[in-house]
Amino acid sequence: MWWKRAQWTAVAVVSVALLAGVLAVVFTPLTRRLTRWVTSGDWSHLDAAARAAAVGQLRLAVVQVVAAVGAAIALTYTVRTFRLSRRGQVTDRFTKALERLSSGEAYVRIGGVLAMEQIVQDAPDQGDHAARVLNAFVRRHAPAAESVALEAGKLPKEPEEQVQEALRALTVKRPWRGGPRRPVDLAGLHLKGARLRDAQLGGALLKGATLTGVDLRGAVLKDADLSDADLTRADLSTARGLSEAQLLGAGSLRGCRLPSALAARAAVASRVGAGE
Repeated sequence: MWWKRAQWTAVAVVSVALLAGVLAVVFTPLTRRLTRWVTSGDWSHLDAAARAAAVGQLRLAVVQVVAAVGAAIALTYTVRTFRLSRRGQVTDRFTKALERLSSGEAYVRIGGVLAMEQIVQDAPDQGDHAARVLNAFVRRHAPAAESVALEAGKLPKEPEEQVQEALRALTVKRPWRGGPRRPVDLAGLHLKGARLRDAQLGGALLKGATLTGVDLRGAVLKDADLSDADLTRADLSTARGLSEAQLLGAGSLRGCRLPSALAARAAVASRVGAGE
């Protein structure tokens, strides 16, 4: 950006001006005048040797200060260069991971998911970008609940391995940098038999999703939208953040395993029963 170039131009100008000032102080008669000003009234009481020593000490002090400033500038430049290099490396890795995710081979796409996950581990500030890509990947490769419902004989019993890996990487708990997390969007997807144990699904969009037999033990579901979701035989026995209102809005709770406090509520228990 132009303002960054302007900043470094200003630093270069200041550095040159500082060097010129040092040369003026150290190698011109200005040093003696500056020493006289620093010593104030004591200068007149000093003999020639003391005055020479004072001038030498001032020159040494100036050189040391300039050396420290120069080291600080060099360190700043080194840090900037390192950050730019690291950013370039992360961008290159991100691009290669995207290429793998778009491969025609399933095993290469799985490698792309794992590569994207590794990037986030090494560069947490890329978490939001990786989450958006992985969420789009899941939505592209997982069948829609409405479309597969018309072909009952072809319903997948569990997600493809590439989708399962993407779901795991998308919902795993990890340190987060940046603003609020983008909610996971699995609305309207057929995810029967998915393994989402300990998944971070707070605020997730699960409306109309087929979650039959899904393992959601230990999953965080606070504020998740479960409206019209099919939770038949799903295991939410140790899920966290669930509310009665969320469950009552679901499409089906038949045979669903729930936390004991929620399972004991009459409105919920009546829906979990086989007569729903």
